[in-house]
Amino acid sequence: MAKSRTGRRGVRRVPLLLAPLLLLAACAGLQPSPRGTPEPGAVETLDRLSPHPCNAVVASMLAGARIPISNVRGLVYGVYWGVEEIVGYDAWVALKDQPGAVVVPVDRECLPGQVYARGGAKLPGAVS
Repeated sequence: MAKSRTGRRGVRRVPLLLAPLLLLAACAGLQPSPRGTPEPGAVETLDRLSPHPCNAVVASMLAGARIPISNVRGLVYGVYWGVEEIVGYDAWVALKDQPGAVVVPVDRECLPGQVYARGGAKLPGAVS
């Protein structure tokens, strides 16, 4: 078994910012948000709003959340830094028909987390 960066065998390091989220998700029994097939032109629309290597995954997560790309009016990425490297991003997606944003968290390899809404936004089908 190979040594990790911590020098301990068999131990994988979880970035400190992600550890509480993983614990919370495990305790809450949350499953990752569903992915969907992006609408034609969805990735290109996101690229025009904010070019980013994770836009294809964000488009897939929006499709899985039943958010049409025609309802997206803005996209901004937030960055999470570890000690010496980027550990992930939050894609803040502003919608035309409501305040706030839908947030799609992704790690540095663009693997998505649980999609959620902030600032008054609502996900389709979410219970209030």
